[in-house]
Amino acid sequence: MRCLIVGQGIAGTVLAWTLRQRGAEVQVADAGFSNSSSSIAAGIINPVTGKRFVKSWRFDEFYPFAKNVYRQMEHAWQTPLWHELPILRLLSTPREVNDWAARLSMPGYTLVMSETQSAGSWAAMLPPGQHFGLTKNAARVDFPALLEKFSAQARADGFHRAEQIGPDDALKLAGEYDCIVFCEGYRAVENPFFPKLAWQLSKGEAMLLELNHPDAVTVEQMLKKTLTLVPLGTGVFWAGASFNWTFEDNGPTDAEQQFLEQRLADMVQVSWTVKKRTGAIRPTVKDRRPFLGVSPVHSKMFIFNGLGTKGGLLAPFWAAHLADHLLEGKPLDKEVDIRRFYA
Repeated sequence: MRCLIVGQGIAGTVLAWTLRQRGAEVQVADAGFSNSSSSIAAGIINPVTGKRFVKSWRFDEFYPFAKNVYRQMEHAWQTPLWHELPILRLLSTPREVNDWAARLSMPGYTLVMSETQSAGSWAAMLPPGQHFGLTKNAARVDFPALLEKFSAQARADGFHRAEQIGPDDALKLAGEYDCIVFCEGYRAVENPFFPKLAWQLSKGEAMLLELNHPDAVTVEQMLKKTLTLVPLGTGVFWAGASFNWTFEDNGPTDAEQQFLEQRLADMVQVSWTVKKRTGAIRPTVKDRRPFLGVSPVHSKMFIFNGLGTKGGLLAPFWAAHLADHLLEGKPLDKEVDIRRFYA
């Protein structure tokens, strides 16, 4: 099979990797947008989400699959990509403490949650009187390194197209490929091959910063309250992200950066130095399920998108699922098949 993938964010990259591993001939077209949501995301894999600490959708199935794929990439490129980091959760109200304890009594939750009295290396940087929970089987995928390594491989091996492919271009190229898969992030909202999809785009902003405390260089846990602090090494942290349904552009704003710093001040009692501010539009979906499938108007056009805030966890499993469909004709899961909007 000869396949053109449009977009080299996390969805396009993992799909291209998966198809090539299975012998497909792949071309990847990407114009190098600087503010893509994949390029600025922390790649957090968190098994427990929301205010009620609910286990992520099909986490027990997705997590080992994702870990295996990223480990394969690490081996191929001799580059660390998968970092297992537990999350120290700050429980700021009696209700949160009770809700956390209640979850621990439910089947399957002790695999991903536990109680803890220790804040570890975070202890000297936190306000006094804190209660904690510990999220296990959490991780960070180094998206920037992953995207850079795959792009370098694509260029070296001659399967990279440094261009933006729009719908009209895809029509002209359709005769050269068995399938064209659009992995173009939020830009897909305007793609006429995929009308009526239930997009609900959101914008997120984040910061890269240094915490001004000697213990910051030894931190080996993420810290979460209203924001997540992710250690990147040598005292540098990713801090984010905000979540807005209304926005005017794709970059950082003064208002949201002030919001982030206010929330950060609620979490730590040390000063910090901001190194970089970022913002991007996420390809989020109303029913919180990815978009996979064939266009209702052209049989060679496909979509792999809508991974939202969980791209690191979801991309490997659903890329393999779409590859099964493209290469072997296996049916798509009804939860993710875009035909759910065309019934």
